[in-house]
Amino acid sequence: MSCIKRVDRSAYVAMAPEAPFMAAGTMAGAVDLSFSSSSNLEIFELDFNSEDHEMKLLGQCSSSERFTRLAWGSYGSGSEETPYGLIAGGLVDGNIGLRNPITLIRSESNESAHVRYLSKHKGPVRALEFNVISPNQLASGDDDGTICIWDLANTSEPSHVLKGSGSYTQGEISSVSWNREFKHVLASTSYNGTTVIWDVNNKKVITGFKNSESSDRFKGLISCSVLQWDPDNCNQIMIASDEDSSPSVKLLDIRYPQSPVRTFVGHHRGVIAMEWCPSDSLYLLTCARDNRTIFWNTKTGQIVAELPTTNNSNFDVHWSPKIPGVVSASSADGNISIYNLEGCSRNGSGENNLIDGAPLLTAPKWWKRPVSASFGFGGKLVSSNSKLPEASVVFLHSLATEQSLVNRITKFETEIVNGEKTSLMSLCKKKSEETESEEEKETWSLLKIMLEEDGNAKTKLRTHLGFSLPSEDQEHYATYSSENVEEEISDPLFDDAIQRSLIVGDYKEAVAHCLSANKMADALVIAHVGGTTLWESTLDKYLKMSNAPYMKVFSAMVNNDLMSLVHTRPAKLWKETLALICTFAEGDEWTSLCDALASHLLPSGFTLAATLCYICAGNVDKTVDIWLRSLEKDNAGESYSERVQDLMEKTIVLALATENKRFSASLHKLFESYAEILASQGLLATAIKFLKLLEPGDFSSELSILRERFSNYVSLSWTNLDYNFFFLQQSFTPAPVTNAEPSRTTLVSLNPPPHQQRTMDFHSSTRYTNATYNPPPGLHLNSKIHQTVVQQVELMVPAQRVAVQPPPAPVAPPPTVQTADTSNVPAHQKHIVATLTRLFKETSDTLGPAKKRDIEGISRKVGSLFAKLNNEDISKHAAEKLSLLCQALDKHDFVAALQIQAHLASTEWDECNFWLLPLKQMIKGRQNVR
Repeated sequence: MSCIKRVDRSAYVAMAPEAPFMAAGTMAGAVDLSFSSSSNLEIFELDFNSEDHEMKLLGQCSSSERFTRLAWGSYGSGSEETPYGLIAGGLVDGNIGLRNPITLIRSESNESAHVRYLSKHKGPVRALEFNVISPNQLASGDDDGTICIWDLANTSEPSHVLKGSGSYTQGEISSVSWNREFKHVLASTSYNGTTVIWDVNNKKVITGFKNSESSDRFKGLISCSVLQWDPDNCNQIMIASDEDSSPSVKLLDIRYPQSPVRTFVGHHRGVIAMEWCPSDSLYLLTCARDNRTIFWNTKTGQIVAELPTTNNSNFDVHWSPKIPGVVSASSADGNISIYNLEGCSRNGSGENNLIDGAPLLTAPKWWKRPVSASFGFGGKLVSSNSKLPEASVVFLHSLATEQSLVNRITKFETEIVNGEKTSLMSLCKKKSEETESEEEKETWSLLKIMLEEDGNAKTKLRTHLGFSLPSEDQEHYATYSSENVEEEISDPLFDDAIQRSLIVGDYKEAVAHCLSANKMADALVIAHVGGTTLWESTLDKYLKMSNAPYMKVFSAMVNNDLMSLVHTRPAKLWKETLALICTFAEGDEWTSLCDALASHLLPSGFTLAATLCYICAGNVDKTVDIWLRSLEKDNAGESYSERVQDLMEKTIVLALATENKRFSASLHKLFESYAEILASQGLLATAIKFLKLLEPGDFSSELSILRERFSNYVSLSWTNLDYNFFFLQQSFTPAPVTNAEPSRTTLVSLNPPPHQQRTMDFHSSTRYTNATYNPPPGLHLNSKIHQTVVQQVELMVPAQRVAVQPPPAPVAPPPTVQTADTSNVPAHQKHIVATLTRLFKETSDTLGPAKKRDIEGISRKVGSLFAKLNNEDISKHAAEKLSLLCQALDKHDFVAALQIQAHLASTEWDECNFWLLPLKQMIKGRQNVR
């Protein structure tokens, strides 16, 4: 695998302990193409979200000398002055430069970036490390064997100076390392092969040893290039040699240094750099002059993975403390490369990834789950506790993540448990009073009127709209004064013509003279005497000539043409129009006129008015379609589940009021989403009952599968129901449609056995068992997880008379490859059905009868895909990719088919996940057979 990020630099590297940053200091002795002698300290960002292969430079500053070592400590981390800690750089001239990385990142001046120099060493500082336990301590070592301990709170002089003598004399210090458990213990090693363990506080040697190939001291010592303490064992230390003749990497116990605990064999030339993984001590990274950079398993000594080989060796390697598994490698080729352990091959050749190449022998710690718990279907949580003696025991918990929602659903069930109009009306009244939204008040008030059964529903609707007849004791009579009436001027010729027509009985001519003189009242009086035909024609002419708005209303009433009135009256007068319909429309005309009025109002922006009209028409689908538009809008203080509950409460009350059970696809989706929300809170029985509001024959394949999953989970059969139950039935239709006499409500008992739970359901009922999980004693997790047991409350639909209904028709099974209807599949997609049918047949023949259950599962899922194609319920992109996949299968190009399947899984998972996995299984099966 090639590197994931890189930058062209010959530099030592240090990784930020608390941020995704990397510092790079120009390496001493490096020569670039321009033969420049400049030296820089630069900070780069490890941004893996960016597609740019080059690392982003955040800031830089110049340095007086080039670097021989670089370290990044957490001293001051989190403070305003040094939020990212400090960077220490060992220089060629013996100084140590301390710099604040935040000033480089903010592009401030070089002077502010340079904090201070630590001056004590005489030669190059090749050993440098911050104390992990005490971040204010910095250890450094130089060429003359001197080790300085610096307190960063006071850097004028070293707090301790260590130098070995006698058998512990060290030459050029190559590496220092602080113990990970005892903050005062420091190890140092040198190129003369001597390693010393120091008690820093007392400036004394604890122990020391020589690095040799055998116990024969005359064979000489082997130089030590780098050492590091074992993060898990304070008595063990890893030491490496840079001698080409003995490129050893050994894990030693400082108490028995002559007998290595483990030797790591793999390098053929001297080891230059080494670092233990800070995220998992199982892994060690080394690089050597043989151009190999190896990941080791420190427990077995085996090679886990290897970076790609380069033309020249790497001289500095580091793990990222912030991003597990990410490493940097500085090469003598003049570049710094960033790699990921998960993408490295075991032999380093090619660009193998972890899937295609050899996998890691042991999973890294950062791959492990932080907790042993997983959510399951039906509001269940499964967990295990490794701290308990019975660590292999798995516990099952009932869990409601939204307890307030569960309480609300339970309360709603209780309020409509008997399905009585009075209880439903009380619910509507309470909802109307509780809500602060004017729209919600109007909606619930109208739903309450819809449930009226006293024969005066239309009167109450008109009153609600603001139109009512005055009572008898409040009659008002208009009085007119003759003084205000002007005396008409008589025309003798006109009067004579009228008289002549009346004398001969020519009422039609007399009416014509009156109309020509615009004497409408006279014309109507004469026409009334002239017979029905003359009266109707005169009235029609009068209505056409009148410009008064109220006469337009009267015209529609007389001509029984309320539909034209609905389409022509201004939308702002919708209340008057609805009141007119309420007064004069009867039977089915009421429904059609309310529908037409809603359709007229909606384009004009009167959304609430249109919704109310659809409610009056009993049009559940159109009403819910409007409600669904506001479902995705964020409501302050309400979650998505609570907004769905708001919508479903109104929908269920409206559905009960209209007895409508055949709904649109969008409403089916709403019921499906609601059922999933209920299931996630453990309310499976409630979800089943609400799904029964729908006609079984109208179920989509997804809804059928969901319902089957519910029924399997609660161990009941949908086609073999028990009818020993208490039930309540009555019937009513939308109140404004009819003025029928109120129906009676009767409760009938069929005397169920005492041991059975008595339940009430929409159209049929059965026994549900809700076994409460009792966890074993001593489970600590249970005390922190709320155990929810929701009391089951059954819903009922009123009906006209009390009678036991026959069991519903058996639910149609989900479509399969053999039974799915493909008659309406578009012509350009027919080949998809043919190819996948052939692939399924080949797969089933290969698996044989022993895998009958697997074959049936694949058949159902591929059948659901055929149903989607038949209903054109699949996105254009997914259909195109599926077509290409089938073309590849027809050519027996299984590799290309799997690539397309993987692309679909990454881009269209939400839509295609149900059938993508069995499709992959079939393709893999055919590929293996070939």
